[in-house]
Amino acid sequence: MYSVVRIYEGSDVPASDVPEATRARVEALGLATGFVTLLAIDGGDGALVTVEIFETLEDLKLAQRAAERDARGSSTGGGPGRGRTITGEIVFQRGL
Repeated sequence: MYSVVRIYEGSDVPASDVPEATRARVEALGLATGFVTLLAIDGGDGALVTVEIFETLEDLKLAQRAAERDARGSSTGGGPGRGRTITGEIVFQRGL
């Protein structure tokens, strides 16, 4: 499995608003092949972390390309803004 982790520092989206702010992203991912789950983590002090998990690297890349296309055509961008992104293979997992 593969994941993409996005770190948004200084996000002006309160943790209580994260479900609404990421609704478009969650809806799009729900249709993506190989999508497993999305986690949103309140890092405190305006930090927000999202973790998206996919079955394969190709599934992840296809979903990222679709998200980039959707963000270009959307006034909201489908989330809390641009953040640092880390993509890689999950090398250890327990549960899920």
